[in-house]
Amino acid sequence: MDFSLRNNWRADGEFLIRLADLLSKGFTMEEAISFLSITTPKDASRNSQMITTLSSGAPFSEALLQAKFPSFVCTQLHYASKHGYFNETVQETGDHLTRKAEQQKALRKIFQYPLILFATVIIVFFLLRIFLLPKFDMLFSQLTHGENQTTNFTYFILEKLPIIFLILLGLLFALCTFFLTKQRKKNSYERAELYCKIPIIKKFMRLHYSQIFARECGYLLKSGLSINDMVQVFSLNDSPPLFQYISKAIEKGFKEGVAFTQSLGQFSIFEKELIYIIQHGEKNGQLAEELLFYYKLCHQKSEEKTEKIFSFIQPAVFMIIGILIVSIYLSILFPMFSMVNSI
Repeated sequence: MDFSLRNNWRADGEFLIRLADLLSKGFTMEEAISFLSITTPKDASRNSQMITTLSSGAPFSEALLQAKFPSFVCTQLHYASKHGYFNETVQETGDHLTRKAEQQKALRKIFQYPLILFATVIIVFFLLRIFLLPKFDMLFSQLTHGENQTTNFTYFILEKLPIIFLILLGLLFALCTFFLTKQRKKNSYERAELYCKIPIIKKFMRLHYSQIFARECGYLLKSGLSINDMVQVFSLNDSPPLFQYISKAIEKGFKEGVAFTQSLGQFSIFEKELIYIIQHGEKNGQLAEELLFYYKLCHQKSEEKTEKIFSFIQPAVFMIIGILIVSIYLSILFPMFSMVNSI
């Protein structure tokens, strides 16, 4: 899930796009990275580390992984060195990261103002609780005997409501901490399966894993490999752990006479459409092209779902803030009207 935690997607994406351009002009990998170190001095130390890693004989995907690029980018470039569509993959991953950077920027804009407003409202709650609530208590104790509905309402709004919000935030923090601790103890597939069970993001995660798997299968098949050869490539020791886990389960199925699509059906991290696409592609002999088309379709669906969620987030946040502001007004005005009636 590291693709959601990166803070410099734009810089990484621009690096890959420029690298693909230089490679297409005949630069070697080391020459291209050295040239980019001159044009972007702030990344010179990172680029120098990548050149050192490449000089030791490590693949480009390993150099990117050590430079803390997202793992899904490293996975695509790892298999690009095997299926031969390397420059295209570098360009695609760069474009993907820049689009993710735009989404991240849009998400920050959506939350930036509401979060400031929300923090201001919470501060106002505490100030009213410290300075206003004691005054109301003293005033109503002089006008009436015992508690009434007005003082109970004001006490709840100013005294209890901020505490309830803090408790909810504490529970949310504890839940996130528990989740992160739990997922570190699992293997790569178990983590992926866990992400695909989270209610809000499970659709995105299934699309994410489906499009990555469809893309790598499509390019490997397009390069001339059979399905058996493709699965063997996935099972190599230098493959990402998730693909190794999937390929071993598929190879076990092959030994038991289980078809490729049936083996894939046991993985809950993939969309059902992926199975249907593979079945259709095997029948008409266009499996590689259909998988690559499905990869682009998943990417498009993911962006549409993201934009749809963005359109709901800000109104929902403003509605919550509006309720809090109305509560503040009521906590002040309601006692005043009650006091006027009691005079």
